[in-house]
Amino acid sequence: MARTAAPATLRDTINQNQFYSLTDAVILRQIHDAFEPELERLKGAYSMREPGSPTICSSGSQWNAKPTPSELLYGRNHDEVNRTLVGVLALRWIINNDYDTFVGCQPAPVRLLRESFDWLRNLFEKGITTPDDLFALVTAMIINDLGKDPNLEEDYLTQTGESVQGMNHDMVLFEAAKAGMVPSLERLSQPYRDDVMLGLQLGSELNAGQLAQAENVIGSLEGLLLMRGHERAFELKFMEQLLDVAGAAGHSDATCAKKMIEPVFRGFQTVYEAALDIISGRSDLREGYDKVLEGRGNMLQQKGFRELSVKIPEDRALLRLLTMGRTADKEQAELFYKTFYSLPPSTRQELVDGLNVDGYNDGKAILPYYMPAMLSEGLENTKTPSESLKQEALSSLMRFLARVLEGTKPDPGADGVVIERNLMYARDTIASEQFRENPSVLDAIPIPKGEVLRRRTSTSITASEKEVSSRDTPLRHNSKDALLRQNSIQEEQEDAV
Repeated sequence: MARTAAPATLRDTINQNQFYSLTDAVILRQIHDAFEPELERLKGAYSMREPGSPTICSSGSQWNAKPTPSELLYGRNHDEVNRTLVGVLALRWIINNDYDTFVGCQPAPVRLLRESFDWLRNLFEKGITTPDDLFALVTAMIINDLGKDPNLEEDYLTQTGESVQGMNHDMVLFEAAKAGMVPSLERLSQPYRDDVMLGLQLGSELNAGQLAQAENVIGSLEGLLLMRGHERAFELKFMEQLLDVAGAAGHSDATCAKKMIEPVFRGFQTVYEAALDIISGRSDLREGYDKVLEGRGNMLQQKGFRELSVKIPEDRALLRLLTMGRTADKEQAELFYKTFYSLPPSTRQELVDGLNVDGYNDGKAILPYYMPAMLSEGLENTKTPSESLKQEALSSLMRFLARVLEGTKPDPGADGVVIERNLMYARDTIASEQFRENPSVLDAIPIPKGEVLRRRTSTSITASEKEVSSRDTPLRHNSKDALLRQNSIQEEQEDAV
């Protein structure tokens, strides 16, 4: 009797150069078999959705009877499993030059351009040249969001006796990986394991999605200096983040890379170029950050909007607002401009000062966590009202941001401090009918406590709270090279773009 051949493993498929040619169903099942413990964690991971994001009701209603990756593997939908595995499918669409599938569900006005897709394809073809490259990338993608599993914090405490409570999910994952709690890393050769670990460390320090929309501050970019001499690790991490965004809407539509639209791509393309400039030493941190702002300004200038300069503090502050607002057309840019210059001069100056602090050798900078999502929510909530009400709503959001920045201003030569204020608590107010009718209700809500993400010098790590507001609390600093951030149900970088 003939012996039945053992089913091929994912590693076999990759080694035999069949990863891009086998059917989706076969690849997904091989991924399940290779990463079953990791996918089990993703089944229990929390999930955040952007404003207006639909929920999958059934296979037939939104998917044309085509099962989602999670339905295929488990018979039901799990948001983070779908997001992760749609990212894997997006990699196959890119390498297979399947542009039509990649952009299939994207809105026509912002659909990824063919030349942009070709740029992505060239990046991945240069970055994945061996089976080890591909296996390391798939591994990095599968483990990327394991920190969202609340059980990982408990398991870490049980195994190590130390708590990671209060850390963001990227930091939780990095600490768990260091503790040997991500077994799939052991299947990588040492050089690739080192690359993936360095990528996890960078991810705990720098969110590329936040940089693409100018949500973070210049002090947040310091982690890129870790990548000098480790270009392959950076390329691997950046490819993973691109695919993370490509799969970010996998919980609502797994048929294409719904989130990787042209404006989002342009932002990430600029982040890539700016990051390489910083890593290579061609740019300092501010020059790299300002390249992101200039990219947004150039895109809007091509649409007919006025020229803005990063050298002029008021222009630079407005560029940050436009970038946080994900502004991609002249009409919205003009709304931001008109609103900004209609603010009381004192409020406008507070924004100019606060949005120009680096948090890197110039004092305290505030990272307004979720402010892009809040701007998106407010603009969505007032999409149909009159132009004057739209301006009133945006003015309210800008006044809110000015209060969040709390009178910060550049203080050249002072120790850099980066403080994060989580603004997601304001979502219920901003999405309410009350806000739509009277946006000034936002003026009454309190400003949240902040968490210290980074202090620039070793002496300032243990400095007294004289340097920061009494409402800002430093997190414990238990890793020399790692940043600690507050994790209050962290939204995805891809959802924030």
